[in-house]
Amino acid sequence: MKKLPLLVLPLLLLCLFAAFAPYVKHEVTVVIDGETLEGREIRTEVAHDIRARRAGGYAVLYRRLRAKYTPKEALDYLGVGLGDYLSAECERRKVDPLDATLEWTKRISDPFIYYKERAGRQADLDEVGRKVARAMDRGGTVSIASKEVAPAVTASDLKARTALMGEYTTDFRTSGENRRHNISLAAAAVNGTVLSPAEIFSFNAVVGERTAERGFRTANIILNGEFTKGVGGGVCQASTTLYNAVLLSGLTPLSAAAHSRPVSYVATSRDCTVSSATDFTFANETADPLYIAAEIKGSKVTFRLYGRKHEGRYTLKSEVLERLPYLATDESGAVLNDLTGRTLLKAGHEGVRSVLYRSHTVDGVTTTVRIRENRYPPRSAVYSEVEPQIT
Repeated sequence: MKKLPLLVLPLLLLCLFAAFAPYVKHEVTVVIDGETLEGREIRTEVAHDIRARRAGGYAVLYRRLRAKYTPKEALDYLGVGLGDYLSAECERRKVDPLDATLEWTKRISDPFIYYKERAGRQADLDEVGRKVARAMDRGGTVSIASKEVAPAVTASDLKARTALMGEYTTDFRTSGENRRHNISLAAAAVNGTVLSPAEIFSFNAVVGERTAERGFRTANIILNGEFTKGVGGGVCQASTTLYNAVLLSGLTPLSAAAHSRPVSYVATSRDCTVSSATDFTFANETADPLYIAAEIKGSKVTFRLYGRKHEGRYTLKSEVLERLPYLATDESGAVLNDLTGRTLLKAGHEGVRSVLYRSHTVDGVTTTVRIRENRYPPRSAVYSEVEPQIT
Protein backbone atom coordinates (compact mmCIF):
# COMPACT_ATOMS: atom_id res chain seq x y z
CA MET A 1 0.00 0.00 0.00
CA LYS A 2 1.36 3.36 -1.03
CA LYS A 3 1.86 6.03 1.56
CA LEU A 4 -0.11 9.23 1.06
CA PRO A 5 2.01 12.37 0.55
CA LEU A 6 2.42 14.42 3.74
CA LEU A 7 0.45 17.41 2.31
CA VAL A 8 -2.47 15.24 1.20
CA LEU A 9 -3.13 13.80 4.65
CA PRO A 10 -4.00 17.10 6.42
CA LEU A 11 -6.24 18.10 3.52
CA LEU A 12 -8.01 14.74 3.67
CA LEU A 13 -8.52 15.06 7.40
CA LEU A 14 -9.87 18.61 6.92
CA CYS A 15 -12.33 17.39 4.29
CA LEU A 16 -13.51 14.59 6.56
CA PHE A 17 -13.90 17.08 9.45
CA ALA A 18 -15.80 19.52 7.26
CA ALA A 19 -18.09 16.76 6.00
CA PHE A 20 -19.15 15.70 9.50
CA ALA A 21 -18.62 18.99 11.42
CA PRO A 22 -19.01 21.96 9.00
CA TYR A 23 -19.08 24.53 11.80
CA VAL A 24 -17.04 25.45 14.87
CA LYS A 25 -19.25 26.56 17.74
CA HIS A 26 -18.61 29.40 20.23
CA GLU A 27 -20.55 30.21 23.38
CA VAL A 28 -20.53 34.02 23.81
CA THR A 29 -23.00 36.04 25.90
CA VAL A 30 -23.70 39.57 24.67
CA VAL A 31 -25.15 42.24 26.97
CA ILE A 32 -26.24 45.62 25.54
CA ASP A 33 -27.27 48.37 27.97
CA GLY A 34 -27.73 45.78 30.73
CA GLU A 35 -30.00 43.58 28.62
CA THR A 36 -28.69 40.09 27.86
CA LEU A 37 -29.40 39.03 24.30
CA GLU A 38 -31.16 35.74 23.82
CA GLY A 39 -28.78 32.82 24.01
CA ARG A 40 -27.19 32.46 20.64
CA GLU A 41 -24.58 29.94 19.69
CA ILE A 42 -22.10 31.45 17.24
CA ARG A 43 -21.30 29.05 14.40
CA THR A 44 -18.19 29.66 12.34
CA GLU A 45 -17.54 27.88 9.07
CA VAL A 46 -14.54 25.58 9.40
CA ALA A 47 -12.61 27.34 6.62
CA HIS A 48 -13.16 30.70 8.36
CA ASP A 49 -12.09 29.22 11.71
CA ILE A 50 -8.87 27.95 10.11
CA ARG A 51 -8.24 31.40 8.68
CA ALA A 52 -8.79 32.96 12.12
CA ARG A 53 -6.30 30.60 13.73
CA ARG A 54 -3.72 31.30 11.05
CA ALA A 55 -4.23 35.05 11.54
CA GLY A 56 -3.61 34.76 15.26
CA GLY A 57 -7.17 34.73 16.49
CA TYR A 58 -10.66 36.10 15.72
CA ALA A 59 -9.81 39.55 17.06
CA VAL A 60 -6.93 39.88 14.59
CA LEU A 61 -9.02 38.53 11.71
CA TYR A 62 -11.83 40.98 12.51
CA ARG A 63 -9.41 43.91 12.33
CA ARG A 64 -8.14 42.71 8.97
CA LEU A 65 -11.65 42.23 7.60
CA ARG A 66 -12.65 45.76 8.73
CA ALA A 67 -9.95 47.17 6.44
CA LYS A 68 -12.19 46.19 3.51
CA TYR A 69 -15.67 45.50 4.88
CA THR A 70 -18.33 47.04 7.11
CA PRO A 71 -18.72 45.79 10.73
CA LYS A 72 -21.84 43.86 9.70
CA GLU A 73 -20.04 42.14 6.79
CA ALA A 74 -17.01 41.33 8.96
CA LEU A 75 -19.20 39.80 11.68
CA ASP A 76 -21.11 37.72 9.13
CA TYR A 77 -17.73 36.25 8.11
CA LEU A 78 -16.86 35.36 11.71
CA GLY A 79 -20.23 33.75 12.40
CA VAL A 80 -23.11 32.63 10.21
CA GLY A 81 -25.71 35.43 10.37
CA LEU A 82 -23.86 37.06 13.25
CA GLY A 83 -23.64 40.47 11.61
CA ASP A 84 -27.34 40.49 10.69
CA TYR A 85 -28.35 39.50 14.21
CA LEU A 86 -26.17 41.98 16.14
CA SER A 87 -26.93 44.78 13.70
CA ALA A 88 -30.67 44.25 14.20
CA GLU A 89 -30.25 44.19 17.99
CA CYS A 90 -28.30 47.47 17.92
CA GLU A 91 -30.88 49.05 15.62
CA ARG A 92 -33.74 47.92 17.86
CA ARG A 93 -32.29 49.86 20.78
CA LYS A 94 -31.39 52.93 18.75
CA VAL A 95 -32.98 56.25 19.72
CA ASP A 96 -32.64 58.91 17.02
CA PRO A 97 -31.62 62.39 18.15
CA LEU A 98 -34.18 65.17 17.78
CA ASP A 99 -33.01 68.50 16.38
CA ALA A 100 -34.13 71.76 17.93
CA THR A 101 -36.69 73.68 15.88
CA LEU A 102 -38.14 77.17 15.94
CA GLU A 103 -41.39 78.91 15.18
CA TRP A 104 -41.24 82.38 13.57
CA THR A 105 -44.05 84.38 15.15
CA LYS A 106 -43.55 87.42 12.84
CA ARG A 107 -43.78 89.67 15.90
CA ILE A 108 -41.15 92.16 17.05
CA SER A 109 -41.83 91.26 20.68
CA ASP A 110 -40.93 87.60 21.26
CA PRO A 111 -40.25 86.90 17.56
CA PHE A 112 -39.24 83.24 17.93
CA ILE A 113 -40.37 80.23 19.92
CA TYR A 114 -37.63 77.61 20.32
CA TYR A 115 -38.25 73.90 20.84
CA LYS A 116 -35.31 72.24 22.56
CA GLU A 117 -33.30 69.41 21.07
CA ARG A 118 -33.07 65.85 22.44
CA ALA A 119 -30.01 63.60 22.35
CA GLY A 120 -30.24 60.10 20.91
CA ARG A 121 -28.49 56.84 21.80
CA GLN A 122 -26.95 54.09 19.71
CA ALA A 123 -24.73 51.08 20.26
CA ASP A 124 -21.60 51.09 18.11
CA LEU A 125 -21.71 47.92 15.98
CA ASP A 126 -17.97 48.11 15.37
CA GLU A 127 -17.31 48.17 19.11
CA VAL A 128 -19.65 45.19 19.48
CA GLY A 129 -17.74 43.41 16.71
CA ARG A 130 -14.32 43.97 18.30
CA LYS A 131 -15.49 42.69 21.70
CA VAL A 132 -17.34 39.70 20.29
CA ALA A 133 -14.27 38.73 18.23
CA ARG A 134 -12.11 38.81 21.37
CA ALA A 135 -14.70 36.72 23.24
CA MET A 136 -14.68 34.17 20.42
CA ASP A 137 -10.98 33.67 21.14
CA ARG A 138 -11.35 33.13 24.89
CA GLY A 139 -15.09 32.87 25.64
CA GLY A 140 -17.03 34.88 28.19
CA THR A 141 -19.48 37.76 28.31
CA VAL A 142 -19.44 40.91 26.19
CA SER A 143 -20.93 44.06 27.74
CA ILE A 144 -21.75 47.06 25.56
CA ALA A 145 -23.17 50.45 26.57
CA SER A 146 -24.83 52.52 23.90
CA LYS A 147 -23.44 56.01 23.44
CA GLU A 148 -25.16 59.37 23.29
CA VAL A 149 -25.70 60.74 19.80
CA ALA A 150 -25.78 64.53 19.72
CA PRO A 151 -28.44 66.27 17.60
CA ALA A 152 -27.24 68.20 14.57
CA VAL A 153 -29.04 71.39 15.64
CA THR A 154 -29.40 72.72 19.18
CA ALA A 155 -31.53 75.55 20.55
CA SER A 156 -28.31 77.50 21.10
CA ASP A 157 -27.50 77.07 17.40
CA LEU A 158 -30.91 78.41 16.41
CA LYS A 159 -30.64 81.38 18.75
CA ALA A 160 -27.28 82.27 17.23
CA ARG A 161 -28.87 82.10 13.76
CA THR A 162 -31.81 84.29 14.77
CA ALA A 163 -30.12 87.07 16.72
CA LEU A 164 -31.20 90.69 16.31
CA MET A 165 -28.92 92.02 13.57
CA GLY A 166 -30.21 95.57 13.35
CA GLU A 167 -33.28 97.76 13.77
CA TYR A 168 -34.51 101.26 13.01
CA THR A 169 -37.54 103.37 13.92
CA THR A 170 -39.03 106.52 12.37
CA ASP A 171 -41.88 108.73 13.54
CA PHE A 172 -44.93 109.78 11.50
CA ARG A 173 -46.85 111.71 14.16
CA THR A 174 -47.34 114.72 11.85
CA SER A 175 -48.82 112.57 9.08
CA GLY A 176 -52.47 112.55 8.08
CA GLU A 177 -54.72 109.53 8.31
CA ASN A 178 -54.18 108.41 4.71
CA ARG A 179 -50.42 108.57 4.98
CA ARG A 180 -50.49 106.61 8.24
CA HIS A 181 -52.67 103.99 6.56
CA ASN A 182 -50.24 103.58 3.65
CA ILE A 183 -47.23 103.22 5.97
CA SER A 184 -49.08 100.54 7.94
CA LEU A 185 -50.09 98.70 4.76
CA ALA A 186 -46.50 98.59 3.47
CA ALA A 187 -45.09 97.52 6.84
CA ALA A 188 -47.64 94.71 7.10
CA ALA A 189 -46.66 93.45 3.64
CA VAL A 190 -42.97 93.26 4.58
CA ASN A 191 -43.54 91.82 8.05
CA GLY A 192 -42.76 88.10 8.21
CA THR A 193 -40.52 88.02 5.14
CA VAL A 194 -37.85 85.30 5.25
CA LEU A 195 -34.89 85.41 2.88
CA SER A 196 -32.78 82.36 2.16
CA PRO A 197 -29.00 82.80 1.84
CA ALA A 198 -28.19 84.82 -1.32
CA GLU A 199 -31.89 85.54 -1.93
CA ILE A 200 -32.67 89.10 -3.06
CA PHE A 201 -35.34 91.24 -1.40
CA SER A 202 -37.31 93.60 -3.65
CA PHE A 203 -39.48 96.17 -1.89
CA ASN A 204 -41.71 96.59 -4.93
CA ALA A 205 -42.18 92.85 -5.33
CA VAL A 206 -43.02 92.32 -1.65
CA VAL A 207 -45.25 95.37 -1.12
CA GLY A 208 -46.76 95.24 -4.57
CA GLU A 209 -48.22 97.96 -6.75
CA ARG A 210 -49.54 100.94 -4.84
CA THR A 211 -53.07 101.31 -6.21
CA ALA A 212 -56.47 102.17 -4.81
CA GLU A 213 -57.67 98.69 -5.77
CA ARG A 214 -55.06 97.20 -3.44
CA GLY A 215 -56.11 99.43 -0.55
CA PHE A 216 -53.64 102.30 -0.82
CA ARG A 217 -54.88 105.84 -0.31
CA THR A 218 -54.03 109.28 -1.69
CA ALA A 219 -51.48 111.28 0.32
CA ASN A 220 -48.52 113.60 -0.25
CA ILE A 221 -45.67 112.30 -2.38
CA ILE A 222 -42.50 114.01 -3.62
CA LEU A 223 -42.35 114.45 -7.38
CA ASN A 224 -39.53 116.44 -9.00
CA GLY A 225 -38.74 118.11 -5.72
CA GLU A 226 -42.30 119.21 -5.01
CA PHE A 227 -45.04 117.83 -2.79
CA THR A 228 -48.09 116.64 -4.65
CA LYS A 229 -50.92 114.19 -4.12
CA GLY A 230 -50.51 110.57 -5.21
CA VAL A 231 -51.79 107.11 -4.36
CA GLY A 232 -49.44 105.40 -1.90
CA GLY A 233 -47.99 108.54 -0.32
CA GLY A 234 -46.03 107.57 2.81
CA VAL A 235 -44.81 104.21 1.55
CA CYS A 236 -41.34 105.74 1.14
CA GLN A 237 -41.15 106.17 4.92
CA ALA A 238 -41.53 102.41 5.25
CA SER A 239 -38.83 101.75 2.63
CA THR A 240 -36.56 104.34 4.28
CA THR A 241 -36.98 102.80 7.73
CA LEU A 242 -36.20 99.34 6.35
CA TYR A 243 -33.21 100.75 4.44
CA ASN A 244 -31.66 102.07 7.66
CA ALA A 245 -32.33 98.77 9.46
CA VAL A 246 -30.58 96.92 6.63
CA LEU A 247 -27.52 99.17 6.85
CA LEU A 248 -27.36 98.84 10.64
CA SER A 249 -27.50 95.04 10.21
CA GLY A 250 -24.26 95.11 8.23
CA LEU A 251 -25.88 94.34 4.89
CA THR A 252 -25.19 96.34 1.73
CA PRO A 253 -28.16 97.42 -0.42
CA LEU A 254 -28.04 96.53 -4.10
CA SER A 255 -30.20 99.51 -5.15
CA ALA A 256 -31.41 102.48 -3.14
CA ALA A 257 -32.22 105.96 -4.41
CA ALA A 258 -32.69 109.30 -2.66
CA HIS A 259 -35.72 111.55 -2.97
CA SER A 260 -35.51 114.69 -5.06
CA ARG A 261 -35.58 116.74 -1.85
CA PRO A 262 -34.76 116.02 1.82
CA VAL A 263 -37.42 114.39 3.99
CA SER A 264 -38.27 115.24 7.57
CA TYR A 265 -38.06 111.78 9.17
CA VAL A 266 -34.37 110.99 8.46
CA ALA A 267 -31.15 112.90 7.79
CA THR A 268 -30.02 113.50 4.22
CA SER A 269 -28.55 110.50 2.38
CA ARG A 270 -30.42 108.16 4.74
CA ASP A 271 -33.68 108.24 2.78
CA CYS A 272 -34.80 105.61 0.27
CA THR A 273 -37.50 106.40 -2.27
CA VAL A 274 -39.54 103.81 -4.13
CA SER A 275 -41.91 104.10 -7.05
CA SER A 276 -43.09 102.10 -10.02
CA ALA A 277 -39.75 102.91 -11.65
CA THR A 278 -37.48 102.85 -8.57
CA ASP A 279 -36.97 99.85 -6.31
CA PHE A 280 -35.13 99.17 -3.07
CA THR A 281 -33.27 95.84 -3.13
CA PHE A 282 -30.73 94.00 -1.01
CA ALA A 283 -29.48 90.44 -0.69
CA ASN A 284 -29.16 88.11 2.27
CA GLU A 285 -25.37 88.00 2.38
CA THR A 286 -25.25 85.56 5.29
CA ALA A 287 -25.17 81.78 5.30
CA ASP A 288 -28.42 81.53 7.26
CA PRO A 289 -32.03 82.63 6.75
CA LEU A 290 -32.82 86.32 7.28
CA TYR A 291 -36.07 87.26 9.02
CA ILE A 292 -37.71 90.68 8.70
CA ALA A 293 -40.22 91.97 11.23
CA ALA A 294 -42.17 95.24 11.09
CA GLU A 295 -44.35 96.91 13.69
CA ILE A 296 -46.54 99.98 13.94
CA LYS A 297 -46.78 101.20 17.52
CA GLY A 298 -48.47 104.52 18.12
CA SER A 299 -46.99 106.99 15.63
CA LYS A 300 -43.79 105.00 15.03
CA VAL A 301 -42.82 102.34 12.52
CA THR A 302 -40.01 99.90 13.33
CA PHE A 303 -38.21 97.32 11.22
CA ARG A 304 -35.97 94.63 12.69
CA LEU A 305 -33.75 92.08 10.95
CA TYR A 306 -32.92 88.75 12.59
CA GLY A 307 -30.30 86.25 11.50
CA ARG A 308 -26.62 85.50 11.91
CA LYS A 309 -25.41 88.69 13.56
CA HIS A 310 -22.17 90.22 12.33
CA GLU A 311 -19.46 90.71 14.90
CA GLY A 312 -19.26 94.19 16.41
CA ARG A 313 -21.58 97.19 16.06
CA TYR A 314 -22.65 99.33 13.09
CA THR A 315 -23.46 103.05 13.21
CA LEU A 316 -24.48 105.56 10.53
CA LYS A 317 -23.50 109.21 10.10
CA SER A 318 -24.87 111.68 7.58
CA GLU A 319 -22.72 114.70 6.76
CA VAL A 320 -23.70 117.80 4.80
CA LEU A 321 -20.93 118.66 2.36
CA GLU A 322 -22.47 121.75 0.80
CA ARG A 323 -25.61 123.84 1.00
CA LEU A 324 -26.96 124.93 -2.35
CA PRO A 325 -28.75 128.32 -2.34
CA TYR A 326 -31.93 128.76 -4.30
CA LEU A 327 -32.66 131.45 -6.87
CA ALA A 328 -35.51 133.89 -7.28
CA THR A 329 -37.25 133.62 -10.65
CA ASP A 330 -40.34 134.89 -12.37
CA GLU A 331 -43.00 132.58 -13.74
CA SER A 332 -41.07 132.14 -16.99
CA GLY A 333 -37.99 130.91 -15.10
CA ALA A 334 -35.91 134.05 -15.64
CA VAL A 335 -33.62 134.83 -12.70
CA LEU A 336 -34.55 137.95 -10.74
CA ASN A 337 -32.12 140.27 -9.02
CA ASP A 338 -34.67 142.87 -7.96
CA LEU A 339 -37.87 141.76 -6.24
CA THR A 340 -39.38 145.22 -5.94
CA GLY A 341 -43.06 145.21 -6.73
CA ARG A 342 -43.27 141.40 -6.98
CA THR A 343 -45.38 138.96 -4.99
CA LEU A 344 -44.05 135.58 -3.80
CA LEU A 345 -46.04 132.84 -5.55
CA LYS A 346 -44.04 129.80 -4.50
CA ALA A 347 -41.46 129.59 -1.74
CA GLY A 348 -38.02 128.31 -2.63
CA HIS A 349 -35.84 125.93 -0.62
CA GLU A 350 -32.13 125.39 -0.56
CA GLY A 351 -30.50 122.24 -1.84
CA VAL A 352 -27.99 120.03 -0.11
CA ARG A 353 -25.07 117.86 -1.10
CA SER A 354 -24.52 115.18 1.52
CA VAL A 355 -22.75 111.91 2.16
CA LEU A 356 -23.55 108.86 4.30
CA TYR A 357 -20.90 106.91 6.18
CA ARG A 358 -21.19 103.59 7.98
CA SER A 359 -18.79 102.67 10.78
CA HIS A 360 -18.14 99.15 11.99
CA THR A 361 -16.55 98.75 15.42
CA VAL A 362 -15.06 95.42 16.49
CA ASP A 363 -13.02 95.05 19.68
CA GLY A 364 -12.48 98.79 19.86
CA VAL A 365 -11.26 99.10 16.28
CA THR A 366 -13.51 101.14 13.96
CA THR A 367 -13.59 100.94 10.18
CA THR A 368 -15.59 103.56 8.27
CA VAL A 369 -16.78 103.34 4.67
CA ARG A 370 -18.73 105.73 2.49
CA ILE A 371 -22.12 104.29 1.57
CA ARG A 372 -23.33 106.96 -0.86
CA GLU A 373 -23.31 110.65 -1.80
CA ASN A 374 -26.40 112.57 -2.88
CA ARG A 375 -27.33 115.93 -4.30
CA TYR A 376 -30.74 117.32 -3.43
CA PRO A 377 -31.16 120.25 -5.86
CA PRO A 378 -32.48 123.63 -4.71
CA ARG A 379 -35.92 124.80 -5.81
CA SER A 380 -36.29 128.37 -6.98
CA ALA A 381 -38.66 130.83 -5.37
CA VAL A 382 -41.18 132.03 -7.93
CA TYR A 383 -42.41 135.64 -7.99
CA SER A 384 -45.14 137.41 -9.92
CA GLU A 385 -44.59 139.94 -12.64
CA VAL A 386 -44.03 143.53 -11.55
CA GLU A 387 -47.35 145.19 -10.91
CA PRO A 388 -47.88 148.29 -13.08
CA GLN A 389 -47.52 151.65 -11.31
CA ILE A 390 -50.72 153.70 -11.01
CA THR A 391 -50.13 157.40 -11.66
